[in-house]
Amino acid sequence: MAPRIYLRELIHDDVTEQYLSWFRNNEVTSFLEVDGKKLTKKDVTDYIDLGNASGSYKMLAICVEETNQHIGNLKIGPINFKHLVADLVCVIGDQSFWGKGLATEAIRLGNQKAFDEFKIRKLHGQIYADNMGSIKAYCKAGWIIEGVIKGRYLVNGQPMDQILVSCNNPAHFDPHEQTKENVQLLEHYIDLRAKFSS
Repeated sequence: MAPRIYLRELIHDDVTEQYLSWFRNNEVTSFLEVDGKKLTKKDVTDYIDLGNASGSYKMLAICVEETNQHIGNLKIGPINFKHLVADLVCVIGDQSFWGKGLATEAIRLGNQKAFDEFKIRKLHGQIYADNMGSIKAYCKAGWIIEGVIKGRYLVNGQPMDQILVSCNNPAHFDPHEQTKENVQLLEHYIDLRAKFSS
């Protein structure tokens, strides 16, 4: 299948009123750690510039291949250069493009960019347990569930679990072994905890 989207550098001209409206929409931001109601164009452009100047993260625009329309963002970072690991966050801001599998495509492209350009060994992320759309998108893009932190978030005063996900660079990890190895590691640490607490 031909790619339906591509990634490019996020620039100042992308930060339009429509862009800001994405982050004022409660449906878009319900699972994001951002207060979009107070977000200004200067806030966003300063953030883009800081990432470019420091090299600690990279902001990318998700664009439709046929029309070049900017429909969302993907962020690689913060990057830990000591361990060559990074977060990867994807948001489709334009709701007319929800439910089409484009987040999965964007994450796959982000994986490759992080591995090839930034030499990242391992990508990771944290997802609200109720955010099944994101869990599905990341898992379909080759990510795995590493663990769960019980009650990590408070949503409307009620605790919600945090799902820990990751994607391993196949140049450093065997992708066919990662799920089995994670289960074995989890069993090991459960046994270790039982030993220490007895």
